[in-house]
Amino acid sequence: MNLQNNITNRQPKYSIAIIHLNMAETVARCLTSILEQLNHEFEVIVVDDGSTDGSVPILEELEEQYEILRVETDAGNKNHGEARRHATELANGEYVLSSLDADDEFTPCITQFVSLYHEVEDMKDNRFCLLGYSIYMAPRSLLLDIPYRSMGYGEDRDIYRRLLAHEALIGLSHHRIRRSNGYHPTKIQKVKTGIETIANQFRSGIHLVPYLRWAFEEMVGERDRISARRGLLHLLTAPIAYLISLRGNRYDTPEKYQDIGRYKDELMDAHMTLKQIEERFNIDVDREAIGPRGCAVFDIDEERDFID
Repeated sequence: MNLQNNITNRQPKYSIAIIHLNMAETVARCLTSILEQLNHEFEVIVVDDGSTDGSVPILEELEEQYEILRVETDAGNKNHGEARRHATELANGEYVLSSLDADDEFTPCITQFVSLYHEVEDMKDNRFCLLGYSIYMAPRSLLLDIPYRSMGYGEDRDIYRRLLAHEALIGLSHHRIRRSNGYHPTKIQKVKTGIETIANQFRSGIHLVPYLRWAFEEMVGERDRISARRGLLHLLTAPIAYLISLRGNRYDTPEKYQDIGRYKDELMDAHMTLKQIEERFNIDVDREAIGPRGCAVFDIDEERDFID
């Protein structure tokens, strides 16, 4: 149901931040699947960095239709990290939801995720980011204090490390909330994306030798987080990606996470079911506040694999 008739001029409490580039075939379905879930407490911000595929008129038409949608075109960001930081800076809400990508369609459960966040927030003292599959939520102030940095693929891993170092990241294991709208990169695109992602790991402070050790351990089955084939691919491409990383800006990362194996171990330790979150932090989440749909999606019995 379209909730536009309920929208007022009140300041939104929540901002959904979406970055976009050349997704004409998928962006309308993505945005409508999100917008039709929301009320006046929300705004949706789309930061477009110069799309040339005809998607800008689609975005402008949707902006006319939905009062809670704001579109920034020709934003001028060079990469994903800059675009995500820009979207956070544009947000009017006290909280930001992000990682909802323009090539996906989303299950009606965003407001339930928000309710779940507040259930945990009410019983914790510090600011934190609740990280799910294809969605996360955090106070805008936290994402401004620990911002995205200027890099392309792999930008999320960089901010996750810094959030972990501040004990400000909780991973939630839950059912998938999205389905692909049909964007399928070629094998060559996947290889390029993979190499860029690894290069950005090195740019953001990961050390080469621990990375090679981690890849070898995955390849021989000592860790079993990824397949032996993927471990071998990481092992072979890491030196190339490291050399590529030397050409870009370099950043520091918390010292203990310069070892990617340790980072991945601690990320997995922070990734829990809702029941495990309750046990870890000695809290009691009100299932009625989340509702039947929220419980069906976000309150599962077994922890699902999460590979960042």
